[in-house]
Amino acid sequence: MNSSDIQVPGYTIHSAIGHGGMASVFLATQESLNRKVAIKVLRNRDETGVGERFINEARYIASLNSPHVITIYDISTLENGDCYIAMEFIACGDLTENFENVSGVEAALEVIRQVALGLVVVHDSGIIHRDVKPKNILFRKDGTAVLTDFGIAKEIDNASDLTQAGFSLGSPSYSSPEQAQCHPIDLTTDIYSLGVVLLELLLGYNPFKGDSHTGTALNHIQLPVPTLPEEFDHLTPLVQRMLAKSPEERYPSCRELLADIERILEADDGAHRAEPATLFPLAPFRRFHLPRIRRLPSWPELKFRRPWFRSSLWAFPAISTKNLRGGLAAMAGSVVIAAVYFGAFYQTETEREIEHLLHRAEQSMEAGRYMAPIADNAHELYRQVLKLEKTNLKAIWGVKTAEQKQVEAYLVQAAQALGERRLQRPDGDNALHYYRQALAIDAKNARARTGIRDVIQEYIRLARTEMSESDYSEANYYVDSGLNIAPNNALLLSLRDELERRQEQVLVRQREQPQRRPAKTREETPTVRTYIRSALDKLRDKLGGN
Repeated sequence: MNSSDIQVPGYTIHSAIGHGGMASVFLATQESLNRKVAIKVLRNRDETGVGERFINEARYIASLNSPHVITIYDISTLENGDCYIAMEFIACGDLTENFENVSGVEAALEVIRQVALGLVVVHDSGIIHRDVKPKNILFRKDGTAVLTDFGIAKEIDNASDLTQAGFSLGSPSYSSPEQAQCHPIDLTTDIYSLGVVLLELLLGYNPFKGDSHTGTALNHIQLPVPTLPEEFDHLTPLVQRMLAKSPEERYPSCRELLADIERILEADDGAHRAEPATLFPLAPFRRFHLPRIRRLPSWPELKFRRPWFRSSLWAFPAISTKNLRGGLAAMAGSVVIAAVYFGAFYQTETEREIEHLLHRAEQSMEAGRYMAPIADNAHELYRQVLKLEKTNLKAIWGVKTAEQKQVEAYLVQAAQALGERRLQRPDGDNALHYYRQALAIDAKNARARTGIRDVIQEYIRLARTEMSESDYSEANYYVDSGLNIAPNNALLLSLRDELERRQEQVLVRQREQPQRRPAKTREETPTVRTYIRSALDKLRDKLGGN
């Protein structure tokens, strides 16, 4: 499958950018917004389970809100039946393409920290990724690490799973021992895989990778964790716990893992700081230091920590003890004033962006753009806020309110369409469509469910009306339309049987009815004049004969 083989409505396909076991990925432009996107198109859709996993991937990604999880824009089906997902295009490559940019302890830990932040959201949503590896860790232009490819993800509480049926899904080089043995798995399998990624960043190679899939699996099961080089010795407890052979001995969640990573990074900050005796003594005010940078500097100079910050904060010229007291007093006053000023008036770039998005979302709500059009609606704007601050109460409430208002709008449109007998036509503007749209947002909405039943009842009423007038063709149409919605509806099934019986009776009567002689034409029908002429001819012949 190449870029010339597919046509996706609303998108301009440029080129193929990747192929996997079940899909091909293409670079495209979304025409409505003029933005670059990655379109993932399903291949081998007839293979058992592939289509379902592909659809699950779209649903899983769409349900997640994290700057460290790829954003999905759209899912639909092509004319030939292929499914596709349109998602965020991330231009700066994956981790395998950027290993040289991720050198050193701090750089490696920062990547792992960001991926772990994404996994917290994934796991909180009840999902296990199952395929954490360098190829599935991408980088945005600002250096943010992004987790992608949920094609073989599974729900944590889903007891029926392919791995329990003897299939080992995932990449062998990064699979946990239980995953390699096709045993049941839990969220710690992702922590193990992330540990393998960290080990590869530190060592420069994957020590578990063997000559074959079987050899690699056995290495994960049997091979002990290699001893780290001396400069990484302080990371040994972290790596050992992430790569424990038994799931019970690993970190129970990514939150505990993140806490240990933060402690190591904080300790590294202190280890790299110059001695206070020769620098400006800010140690008493250490509690006021700026928070850790949560995103990476600009690409391509991928510096995952901030030595510029340490040098600017600490590396002041030394001063004599004689002037220390005066300096400290003056600085203390300045610190207090600065703290009050910045605490009252200063906004970070993220806070300004959140305020801007909330303002736009409120405008969209007032304009009735609750969940449409795409990318310019209140729901999407509130979701963008939650990607920046997942505990923002305005955004949490806004998402729910936008969904409720959109459901209500769909129900109003559906009732109007039902009243006008637009049951399933025209496409996109009929009662069934609007009721289903409402259920897609609120699957338990009683009014939408009742509305669909009303549509079915209307088809039953129309079918009975046509049957009473012996218009069996129209009656069949209404019965089939209703069965397309509810294939097991007892009333519709009985009406179909009754229609078949009546149509058979009509055919029998037609076969048994005797054949009538065709009526004579006017030219063939004898008239009085004909009889008179015939009688005169006979009389003339008789007289002439005498």
